[in-house]
Amino acid sequence: MSGLGDDLRRWARERPEAPAVESEGGALTYGELDRRSAAVARALIGAGVVPGDRVGLWLPKSIESVIAVHAVLKAGAVYVPIDPSAPFNRAGRILAGCEAACVIVQDDRVGWLRDNSSCRIISVGSNADETVGSSAAGPVIDWERAVATAPADGVREPSVDPDSPAYILHTSGSSGVPKGVVLSHRNARAFVDWTVDEFGLGPGDRVASHAPFHFDLSVLDLFATCRAGGCVVLIPESQVGLGGALNRFVADRRVTVWYSVPGALTRMLAAKNAPLLAESPLRSVLFAGETFPIAQLRRLRALVPDAGLYNLYGPTETNVCVYHRVRASDVAPERNRPVPIGRPCPYALTFLLDEDGRVVEEEPGRSGELCVAGDSVMLGYWGDGDLTASKTVLVPRDGAEPLKAYRTGDLVQVDGDLNYVFRGREDDMVKVRGHRVELGEIEAVLTAADNVREAACVAVGDGPDERAVEAYVVPEARPLDVSLVRRHCLDELPRYMVPARVHVVAELPVTGNGKIDRRGLAGS
Repeated sequence: MSGLGDDLRRWARERPEAPAVESEGGALTYGELDRRSAAVARALIGAGVVPGDRVGLWLPKSIESVIAVHAVLKAGAVYVPIDPSAPFNRAGRILAGCEAACVIVQDDRVGWLRDNSSCRIISVGSNADETVGSSAAGPVIDWERAVATAPADGVREPSVDPDSPAYILHTSGSSGVPKGVVLSHRNARAFVDWTVDEFGLGPGDRVASHAPFHFDLSVLDLFATCRAGGCVVLIPESQVGLGGALNRFVADRRVTVWYSVPGALTRMLAAKNAPLLAESPLRSVLFAGETFPIAQLRRLRALVPDAGLYNLYGPTETNVCVYHRVRASDVAPERNRPVPIGRPCPYALTFLLDEDGRVVEEEPGRSGELCVAGDSVMLGYWGDGDLTASKTVLVPRDGAEPLKAYRTGDLVQVDGDLNYVFRGREDDMVKVRGHRVELGEIEAVLTAADNVREAACVAVGDGPDERAVEAYVVPEARPLDVSLVRRHCLDELPRYMVPARVHVVAELPVTGNGKIDRRGLAGS
């Protein structure tokens, strides 16, 4: 099995003039993307980055960030994408937690990094004619100079072990600290190779990139498109939440494959120009991350009747591991239930466990916690063996070694066609606009605010676009300045995790066993 970077090299040799990436600001061919990422890789190696090092990417989605992803892989290192809108403190915790050797960063963050990080820095957006200064780890490298780095005689890009880490994606952590999910080249390739085969991706495809690079949906956009020799078309960040703009994007950019959370598609279908989708060359629409309202899915089916519609399922820890192609019966007028998440991908082995940890026979009507094993399952959580162990279960097999599987925490039921149907969570993790959010992380931030003694959070709203978090806080002393609490949250959390409302209460209700009664809070 090859590494994630090998496909770029292949197309740079075979079709160097073919389009590889397009954005609002320009485009690159496969030959240009290969040359520029190789130059930045040499700059990384020259700055002391060695195979296995972690390199932070704290950048808006752009052609430069695509180059940076491939450059890190060419250097044999591990890319660590950070939400470009993340508060500085959160980004700093991620960089420190994974012991990043270097960070490629937008120039407006360089000053803060100089003072708060020991990483070497490559600055994107600075003026190449000006001195960009130095950090504790050495001179700050200018991006344009890195891109112009000349080939060094006798220096070869490191070879890649398929089982070595390729990237670390951070998800919300119940302890108040983001947890880093470590995924190998093998983990990603299992999903990427299947994607190309299952959806018939090829050089003529134009794949829209809606997800930010710190979100796991981006793996398909970046690497399945490259594997197929297609062109990834970056959606401007200013348009990702605008349904009408997205419809025009699909039509104007001649997008053939779309992949996003259902919320984005729902906004597109609600826009007045939704009929543009019917005139587009869309042939596959993939969605994942949350439940797609059946009425909206029915409308999408009517607008693009010839396109394949697919529900993909999989936490960050497993990549996509279960999928379902939408059938006519799934969108029949009389149906009011969401579509199933489906059956396992060929590289995934799935099991259901009951409350006592016993394997459930998969027959219609049975339910349990979904567990996943196979090539796509993560290496583990960065620096947290205890958490990795707590999410792992050994499933006994007749005449064979027990199988190590990841416990998703998702409850599913087997329907009459032996498809899995998602039934909810068994913990405090919720989905907000497609992002996994641990309520415990928000609560930990809230209780660190001045004059807050206790805090509890609940998710409210039913639809994918209506889901939000509300907080209930008990102050140390009254009055409590809620505006200061919100400012504290904005300094520590990404915006989608900041509570939409903060309620000040005298005490938090508890259940009979002493736990916080979240249902009681939600109904108050």
